[in-house]
Amino acid sequence: MINEVNTGNMEQNVDFHLREALSHLETALNQSIRSVLENDDTKKEIGLKWEKFLGAFIGQVREKGKKSRLNLLGWITFPRNR
Repeated sequence: MINEVNTGNMEQNVDFHLREALSHLETALNQSIRSVLENDDTKKEIGLKWEKFLGAFIGQVREKGKKSRLNLLGWITFPRNR
């Protein structure tokens, strides 16, 4: 019973953080788009910011997966057509 409660709390915590992250990413996307639409010269700078962010994120996933001996990217499937 205790394990079920702890697991439920952890799942809720993961859900909360993923919702927060998605909200922040949506805001960053909207600001990126707005910035480039207002000034096309910012496209390269904004692109580099996204490249750095996504590279860091994927790097963390790979590193944490290697340390924990889990294929974290293997947990995710992306349908070809949505």
